[in-house]
Order: sequence, then C-alpha cells, then structure tokens
Amino acid sequence: MIKIRLRKNENTINLAASMAEELVPLEIVPIIKNNEIVLDDSSSSRPLSVEEALQYVRRSLERLKTKYRYIYVKRETICVEDLEGEEKKYEPPLLFCPFCGYVTQYEEIYWIHVKSHGVI
Repeated sequence: MIKIRLRKNENTINLAASMAEELVPLEIVPIIKNNEIVLDDSSSSRPLSVEEALQYVRRSLERLKTKYRYIYVKRETICVEDLEGEEKKYEPPLLFCPFCGYVTQYEEIYWIHVKSHGVI
C-alpha cells in the first residue's frame, strides 16, 4: 500500500477527497490516518505503482491549488512538503449562554448576561 504524507491536516483531508474522485474507476480507496493518506488497493484488479500515485497526487494538488515546496518519494511513501499558507487571524472564542443560547465573544458581557438569569 502506498502512503502519502503531508504536514497540514486540512491539506490531507482535501487531497484525500480529491484523489477519491479520481481513483474510483481503479477501485482504490484513500484512507486518512492522522496526516497520512493510505491508498488501499486491495479491491483493485491491479496494484497502483508509486509513479502512477505520484501523478495523481500532483494533479490533485494543482486542482486544489495547494502550495508546496517539493514532493519526494521514499520507498512506498510519497512525502509532500506543503506550505502553511496564510496565517489565520486570531478570533476570540464564542461564549454561549446555557440558559437561552445568547452568544457573544466578550467575556464581561457574557457574565453580566448569565447573572441576569439569576443563577450566580
């Protein structure tokens, strides 16, 4: 079985979904395990070679517009050095009132609201 290893979990999920669409005719199923995709070819009529898998990986990464530094092959493992991409801005967590469902991102307002229910 061929493994594909990426750094970012989000890229791993997207690549597995994209490859699943392409590998359906070959009866090969991509299985996600942590940041790895295992290509299960047990139900396929012929095994997939590493070279063929590498072509599918490159095509899927291009289609998804996933940025990467390089791809290298080590035995049965294809390693993709994907880039982190844009850093996401910090968003404070949303606080939900357990009594009425009121939502705010400000802790002070949250506690004032909860006190208005007469609980604290």
